[in-house]
Amino acid sequence: MYNLLLRLIYLYVHLPFTGSRNRKKWLLEQKKIFKNLIYNKNKSIWIHCSSLGEYEHIKPLIPELKKINPLITTTFFSPSGYENFKDFHLTNQVLYLPFDLKENMSKFIKAINPMMVIVSKNEIWPNMMKILKNKNTPCFLIGFKIKKSKLKNWLIKRYYIKYLPKFTHVFCQDESTFNFLKSSNINNCSITGDTRVNQVLIDAQIKLDDQKMNAFLENEKKTIIYGSIEKSDYKIIMDFIQSKKNLNHVIVPHEINQNTINELIELCSSKNIKYSELDIKDTKKHNILIVDTFGILKKLYKYANISYIGGGFNQGVHNTLEPAIYGNYMFF
Repeated sequence: MYNLLLRLIYLYVHLPFTGSRNRKKWLLEQKKIFKNLIYNKNKSIWIHCSSLGEYEHIKPLIPELKKINPLITTTFFSPSGYENFKDFHLTNQVLYLPFDLKENMSKFIKAINPMMVIVSKNEIWPNMMKILKNKNTPCFLIGFKIKKSKLKNWLIKRYYIKYLPKFTHVFCQDESTFNFLKSSNINNCSITGDTRVNQVLIDAQIKLDDQKMNAFLENEKKTIIYGSIEKSDYKIIMDFIQSKKNLNHVIVPHEINQNTINELIELCSSKNIKYSELDIKDTKKHNILIVDTFGILKKLYKYANISYIGGGFNQGVHNTLEPAIYGNYMFF
């Protein structure tokens, strides 16, 4: 049933009149996977993450993994991970994960030649897991966490119960997840907490000196950052921004693309400027900064007094660890 449904989805997303520009770009990259990948003659460690956020959970483990085997292959399913990856010193190659069709995944795993596989969070692909299990390749799920609301869905619950036992070990992020696995007779598990905490602590020790931010904050006004905001947050923060001219406002959307940036510019007053266009010699006339550069939010929290974390009106609030480590007051 899964494979039939997957093939129907595969055919649908390839129809020329369906999907956004981003999806079409993703499909184009999917076609290049086997052309771009370097076939590993020697055994490698394969790290798979859905997106860049999931990668942050695995990153603190990589230096230790390289002691086991320096040959590391990293894959992403989402463009946010693949297109914005910068840690090339930690890996030998970065690739998209191919669509989870049996023939695709079998060919890919043979090329990657993994001695072990590390999967971040909840990124579980059935054919991938079946093939690795049949090959007796050790596979570890790191930072697994299930929301209680998902367990109310019978189909999702059965999905986890069927495929989690195929992992060599599941490292759970919290006690609730661990208890669910145990109650489902899945005993290959333990509680390790959130590895992203380790990465946030490492990042906080790095000395940062962003000249653009230093210039923007020369007016010595208190600064509030709106991090990973979504459309559902816009109305709330825009009303506040317009009423608080005595603050510096730094707006960082969750999805950074031209349409989002243009929409935020229109919603703001005329006293705003994009991060990419910020001139360190002329910042005093602006108190609203719209960040149009991906991957710098966690660094910018250092400059804030207050942080508003987006996403709370949608699927769930985004990362609160990154502002918390700098002692920001947080709202969401």
